[in-house]
Amino acid sequence: MTENISSGQIGEEIAALFLRLKGYQILSRNLRTRVSELDVVARRGDCLVFVEVKLRGSGSFLRPIECIDARKKSKLTRGASIFLQNYPGSEYRQTRFDVVAINFAGGRLVVDHIEDAFTIEGW
Repeated sequence: MTENISSGQIGEEIAALFLRLKGYQILSRNLRTRVSELDVVARRGDCLVFVEVKLRGSGSFLRPIECIDARKKSKLTRGASIFLQNYPGSEYRQTRFDVVAINFAGGRLVVDHIEDAFTIEGW
């Protein structure tokens, strides 16, 4: 029996491994809330990081950050708020939104971590 693994799962696995190597503690992956899905929730020191993972092949012309429009940002914000409500007592002094972009180009795997990739008004 073979397991069907989506490209999204592969991207999240690569991103989680990459972040661990950079010293992040992975708190949750593929967390579904009633309003959105959070790809990776991580911690580094007293900073809580919500990470959007973008996987691109060699034929993609858009930069990963260009794929995160106002609607997606709103969903991420609402999902992050739900996460924080369900994990009270958090000692996080800082919260941010990062993007891990994974590109397959020319037979190479390129991982780019964009810290504090975007800001959300009122957050």
